[in-house]
Amino acid sequence: MTNSPRLSRKILSPSGRGDFRARLSCIQSGNLNVLGGYLRNASLISGANAGSAAIVMPVEGRVDFKVVDDHCLCGPWMPFLLEPDEDFHATLSEDTHLLIVQLPCLTRSGYRAAIRHHQALFADLFSDFLYETPFFRDYRHALSRVEHLSRLLYRLIEADYLPPREPTERKHVRDDRRLCNAIQLMHGELDTDINIESIASRSGLSLRNLHYLMKQYIGQSPYQYLRGRRLIKARESIIRGYPENTSIAQHGMNWGFQHAGRFSSYYEKHFGEYPSQTLSELDHLKELTDKVISVRDESENTRQQWLTSSAVSAVDRASTNPDLEKQES
Repeated sequence: MTNSPRLSRKILSPSGRGDFRARLSCIQSGNLNVLGGYLRNASLISGANAGSAAIVMPVEGRVDFKVVDDHCLCGPWMPFLLEPDEDFHATLSEDTHLLIVQLPCLTRSGYRAAIRHHQALFADLFSDFLYETPFFRDYRHALSRVEHLSRLLYRLIEADYLPPREPTERKHVRDDRRLCNAIQLMHGELDTDINIESIASRSGLSLRNLHYLMKQYIGQSPYQYLRGRRLIKARESIIRGYPENTSIAQHGMNWGFQHAGRFSSYYEKHFGEYPSQTLSELDHLKELTDKVISVRDESENTRQQWLTSSAVSAVDRASTNPDLEKQES
């Protein structure tokens, strides 16, 4: 969580197979920070929340929260609120997908009861937001939806009120089997020269109907949607290839972007930063690796990591944690 003064993570299960051990995505607006995370390993995370309230909700898996005056086992779609500056212990099951929503304007305690009272409403708000995320058109569109979620959350928490939902003509992709099939085919063939007419035909649609349905359901043409998914793959490629392969043009070409300048422009519109800025952020993260202390317990086949704020030196960290000092020695 951003600005947390200290965090530690103890990995409780060995790494299995799979492409990712962990994934994290984040988007920030003025009044809300939204993080999506995935952890493959069962883990114990301990530390202190930042200086504002945060709502943590498992989407898959479960989280056992322990704070000074509360204990809650949260399954999927059960949000839990961490108060500002609150110490906590959270035990996560394997393959846990988390949604974390930080509310920078809530710097006082006392909102946990509101979350519990309206737990179903909060879960519905988060469910609607997560449904939209795969179909964000670009960074500005994503930011506008975060700001919309922000307004609803603060109204529900602070005013204990949420206006009735207005009647809507909005459709869900899952309501049309043919469109679901078409999107699945696109996802499976992103690294090929996709023939949209073939995708439509194999999904039981005409090319015209596919265009119409995608515009109606997700507000994008097939070509716009494909470009967005390929940009996501190119970004993953840049991150996973770092630091060995930092050729932006090569990562773009691997996902069908033959013109480096156009790729950079598409990338900035979709993610709110240029590929070179992504690499700069990766450089910065690499510089911060000295803030992470990792200790392995061979007898238990577990590993423990301490992540601390930049204001605390390694000497201070050890001296304030006798167990850590003992393990390091």
